Amino acid sequence: IVGDYDMERLLKRCNAVVYIIDAQDDYTQSVSSLNMIIQSGRRVNPRLRYEVFIHKVDQLSEETKIETQRDIHNQVRDRFADLNGGTDSWPLTSFGSNPNSQNILINFHLTSIFDHSVFEAFSKVIQKLLPQFNHLEDLLNYLISASNMEQAFLFDIQTKISIATDSSPTDMQMYELCCDMIDLLINMSQIYGQPDGNVVETIEDDVYDDGIINDEQSAENLEPEDDDKDEHVPNGIHEPTTSYTNGSLSTTPVKTSCSSITDEINEPTSNVFDSMSSSVIKLTGGRALYLKEINRHLALICVLREEALTKQAIIEYNVNQLKKSILELFHLTHETPVAS
Repeated sequence: IVGDYDMERLLKRCNAVVYIIDAQDDYTQSVSSLNMIIQSGRRVNPRLRYEVFIHKVDQLSEETKIETQRDIHNQVRDRFADLNGGTDSWPLTSFGSNPNSQNILINFHLTSIFDHSVFEAFSKVIQKLLPQFNHLEDLLNYLISASNMEQAFLFDIQTKISIATDSSPTDMQMYELCCDMIDLLINMSQIYGQPDGNVVETIEDDVYDDGIINDEQSAENLEPEDDDKDEHVPNGIHEPTTSYTNGSLSTTPVKTSCSSITDEINEPTSNVFDSMSSSVIKLTGGRALYLKEINRHLALICVLREEALTKQAIIEYNVNQLKKSILELFHLTHETPVAS
């Protein structure tokens, strides 16, 4: 028992433990406490994951960062090596990748509050725990393939944690730009936005029956009524109109109660983030960032070449199809009973 908490009871009920070690301090006692937690967790919950954040590495050199991570890893490895069949089977960054084995499921992350490494580390933790992650990854892969994009992220607006991304390697610089884009959109919306109560808008079930279309397919029915009606604001933000000639992008207000990640709640930073929220920011080097609301708590951010924006009608059509699929995915997962 630690304080007023029953440690083993807590470990038995959770899926992951995030343990933070101060890299600039003497971490001997911290590693010893981590080993005690792992030892308790092995008894009550063998499938428990351990995510170790080696924090405050911003003032350390690259060589010192690697050496610190190796030292902490070795201290944990030496403590449990006999239980895992010796030290030769333990890789440097993680060990025990098979959840059905008796190996320890542990990963190490170098983090700092002065960059976005903390957000990236928490994103990796959440993605491992999210049961819908593989389906979300497939949907994002299909989107970038059909819409000529480079990468796509699904962000939680409140925390700026990426709960899903496509299968391509994550570009840390692009991840940071996506986080900055969320901050910019929220700040601009708080100044110029007009929140409309707590209504959550989603796409009608009878809209977009044809699925995602690709660049080669015709988009004649998706052309905007008048390009001059697009709204432009400073700082390169472009919010396209959602009025189309065939009315295929109409929305209707409905209440959703799919799961905790899509539930409607009052949040300070999301009260101006609604179904009309979208933005395009053009970057140097011919790239652009495209943001579209999924619901009041989730946003899709795509990295694409600037020339791909010439087919923005196709992109918006496909993104809205993705939005509908994501909401249905969480809704079905929430309704499916867990097998006993």
